[in-house]
Amino acid sequence: MRITRYFATCLLLVASAARAQQPDTIRSRSKADSIAKAVRDSVELMNALGAAVADTTQRPTVPLRPQGGSTNPRLLPDFSAVGDLVGDLSPKGSTQPDHSRLGVREVELSVQAVVDPYFRGDVFLGISDLEKISIEQAFLTTTSLPNQLELKIGRFLLPFGKQNLTHRHDLHAIEYPYVLQKLLSDDGLKGTGLWGSRVFAPFGFFQEIQLTAIDRISPATDGLTTAEDVNKSLGGLGFSARLRNYVDVSEAANVELSFSAMTGKRDQPLDATYTTLVKGGSNSQFVPRDVNATIARQSTFGVDFTYRWRPLQQGLYESFILQSEVMHQRNERNPALPVAECPFGAGTCGVPAYAGPARDYTGAYVFARYQTGQRRFIGARYDYVQNPETNGRTLNAGSVYLEWFPSEFTKLMAGYEGLKSADATLSNRLLLQAVFSMGPHKPHPF
Repeated sequence: MRITRYFATCLLLVASAARAQQPDTIRSRSKADSIAKAVRDSVELMNALGAAVADTTQRPTVPLRPQGGSTNPRLLPDFSAVGDLVGDLSPKGSTQPDHSRLGVREVELSVQAVVDPYFRGDVFLGISDLEKISIEQAFLTTTSLPNQLELKIGRFLLPFGKQNLTHRHDLHAIEYPYVLQKLLSDDGLKGTGLWGSRVFAPFGFFQEIQLTAIDRISPATDGLTTAEDVNKSLGGLGFSARLRNYVDVSEAANVELSFSAMTGKRDQPLDATYTTLVKGGSNSQFVPRDVNATIARQSTFGVDFTYRWRPLQQGLYESFILQSEVMHQRNERNPALPVAECPFGAGTCGVPAYAGPARDYTGAYVFARYQTGQRRFIGARYDYVQNPETNGRTLNAGSVYLEWFPSEFTKLMAGYEGLKSADATLSNRLLLQAVFSMGPHKPHPF
């Protein structure tokens, strides 16, 4: 209504100014007509403005939301799916676990949302022909802890090294480096437990400490049975720590240097199956159990280095990444072994032999990736690892990759790898990959 009165007043003032410039005789004759016309125009203007205001109040409007608030008023989570398709054209046969030439390596389904003012939830399910449906990750993340603390509760990729935090389909190569595959896991080492982290900058550059306590450092291995559970005591849990150091060396380049450590107990094989007595339930009775594994401590240490370069003006078309990781794994030499029971009467019969790793292993890789266009990249990697599967004999591999992103939702990659095993045999691998993402799949940690 204030706007209506303002326009009416302006019309009356304009009319009065116009009359002041006319002769007295004309002004006197048209005075009544001018006033009447001005009143009619004001009334029509007021009616028009009133109708417009009424129309806007009757139409549904989208309520304003605070910055950073939920974009979904119905509190529905974000659903997304990622398909990872792999082709293996190696000349001597497929090198995939299922021996397929063309296959769907995995489909990842994710559900992500803010649960309440205190937690955010993330769930990732992996679907594959080999593992069927598996829980890749499922965790809560705190959003309001004091002193810049963050806590995760659930199952997550362990913060050990650099590449292990990235899902396999988001790698800049088709597979994890061999040092991760042989010393950690083929598809990323996961753990279920607690993760605490904090970012600080006491020396003028950013640092982050990441600590985890998990159920075990490796999932229960199929076919291995121990006399007691690995995590029966708290000392059997898995613990890890990682210290990240991030430094900007220029406006276009930065360096990240991190140190990781992990320790815990895991099941290791024996040379045969033995029968031993195990305390059964709460009745304090001992019952026989066939075991073929014992419990041994395993500790792994790592250093990872990443150099990134992306110029400010040409960053959309040109960039470079140099990355390397070194890992050293230490294994317990003489773990406690189960005692075999005699088939007749009391006493012991024989001592099982330990068939697990009796030495330490070291491995590393160096990876470089250069951007040649807005959506084109070329990369190369060299791998070296003392392979635990061949009693520490060396495995070497060199690979090159061509990577193309038609859009931010698709990725196409071709890779060649020359793999040299301990017997000096050179194996050639030719791999293709296609990745597509549907839905608001969030990026992985920087």
